[in-house]
Amino acid sequence: MSQTEDPTQAGGELRGAEKKEAFFQAAEALIQSFSFHAPDIEFPKEKKKIHVKLAGTNHVRASVQVLREGGENNLHYHPNMDLIYMVLKGRIRFYGPGDKVIGDYGPLEGVLLPENARYWFESVGTEEAHLLQIAGFPKGIDAFRRVALEVPKQADGGEGVWYDGDSGKTLSDAEQKALELQQKDR
Repeated sequence: MSQTEDPTQAGGELRGAEKKEAFFQAAEALIQSFSFHAPDIEFPKEKKKIHVKLAGTNHVRASVQVLREGGENNLHYHPNMDLIYMVLKGRIRFYGPGDKVIGDYGPLEGVLLPENARYWFESVGTEEAHLLQIAGFPKGIDAFRRVALEVPKQADGGEGVWYDGDSGKTLSDAEQKALELQQKDR
C-alpha cells in the first residue's frame, strides 16, 4: 500500500468505527521523527551542495541543503513541486529570470516558490550555509521534475548530491529518487 492510499480500500470491507480506526492506524504507522546534523564528510569532487533528507511522504519532503561558498545552481523550475525555503545558517540570495533578485535571506528568513516559478540561488559570503527545503508534490512525488532553463553556473552543474544518514553515503539525484520510490512502496 502506498503512503497516500486510503487503507480502507486495501482489502476487506471495514465499516463504521472499525473502518475509521484502521484509517487512522495506517496513517499513524507512517509518522517519522527526524533531526538535522550537517554531515561530517568531504564534499564529493567539485560539488558545493549536499542535500540531507529529513523526512518525507509521497506528497511532501523536507531536507536541508548544505552549501559551500557559492553553491549556486542554474535558472530552473519544477512542475508539480511547490517549495518553501528557509535559511537556517548563512545567507542565501534567490534570483528569477534575468538574474533579477527575488530576495536576500539570512537565518530564519525564507521564500515560497509555487510550482513553475523560475528561480536559482546561491550562498552569499564565505560561511557554510544551511537551507531548509520543504517541497510539496500536489500530484505525488512520481510526477516530480526539474526543468533547466540555462546552462549550469558552475562546473558541477549546480546539482549537488544527497546524503543518506542511515548509510553515511552520498547519492546522485537518480539514486535518491529510486530510494524514495522504494521506501514509498513499503
